[in-house]
Amino acid sequence: MSISMLQPRLSSPVPSPPIFSFSRISVRRTIWCCASHFQVAVVNGPVDDGRFSERNVIRVGLPSKGRMASDTLDLLKDCQLSVKQVNPRQYVAQIPQLSNVEVWFQRPKDIVRKLSSGDLDLGIVGLDTVSEYGQGNKDLILVHDALEYGDCHLSIAIPKYGIFENINSLKELGEMPQWTDKKPLRVATGFTYLGPKFMKENGIKHVTFSTADGALEAAPAMGIADAILDLVSSGTTLRENNLKEIEGGVVLESQAVLVASRKSLIQREGALNTTHEILERLEAHLRAIGQFTVTANMRGRSAEEVAERVLSQPSLSGLQIGGSGVLISPLTYIFDEETPRWRELLTKLGL
Repeated sequence: MSISMLQPRLSSPVPSPPIFSFSRISVRRTIWCCASHFQVAVVNGPVDDGRFSERNVIRVGLPSKGRMASDTLDLLKDCQLSVKQVNPRQYVAQIPQLSNVEVWFQRPKDIVRKLSSGDLDLGIVGLDTVSEYGQGNKDLILVHDALEYGDCHLSIAIPKYGIFENINSLKELGEMPQWTDKKPLRVATGFTYLGPKFMKENGIKHVTFSTADGALEAAPAMGIADAILDLVSSGTTLRENNLKEIEGGVVLESQAVLVASRKSLIQREGALNTTHEILERLEAHLRAIGQFTVTANMRGRSAEEVAERVLSQPSLSGLQIGGSGVLISPLTYIFDEETPRWRELLTKLGL
């Protein structure tokens, strides 16, 4: 955008005031800019100019606040990848076990955007966030799609009362005669990419979306929306606001995932090896959850006899089959020779 300021002619006997030329820029709201001789460009979203950032460290983005943030730190700690933050007000931290890694605490949606722009190499966020803000970006690649926390689903919800009382499915909702081009179904949501995409895929024609953040459950009661599209965990908040989910209305099942920049994994030195180590630790720990080792002293004429006795009655406790000094310990890691997801990742990368 070119914004110019016209100066008076030097030959003029009386200096005239400068004449300002104004331009209006529309991003999310109208912005008026004062005069300047500079060329100004306004860009909404990440810039991909084809350049690749050269740096020696691997940047990992983690959620900065909330339950997702604390659960992520707990998981990494359980994997012996504790995050060390010198100052809690700083947004950068280290993982001592990974000397070439910087941790950056960011909002989940900014993690996805910075992965897309190349400012981050790896990140842990919810699948819903990757899907909404990644918008099908081929450079974003799921390294681990099930970290087993942050479970929720993105779902359409409608009132239990009024014209929706007997509506129980997405098909019924879409076929209601009330919706026309002039009066479409109004949906309040923060997911303005996934929402329209889902409705189009399901043949719902007369629908419009309004952007909203937080307290979406109040929108139908206030009369500013007919339905909402939001993340649901237990469903308690929906029930308390007289809303219900409908059959076929789940857009996405979500949980925490490890996502990476494809370009970083291929081009940045050390990124693939670091990803392998993180993935191996995550897989080994998650595989061990719910697994236990049982150690006991047992009498028998031979090892074969003891093994036969144990295997023939696996549901019995150690004492019931003649054991003493029984020790039961939860497992922390179960390492495979090669984690299945590592092979899948290499295949996705064409390596």
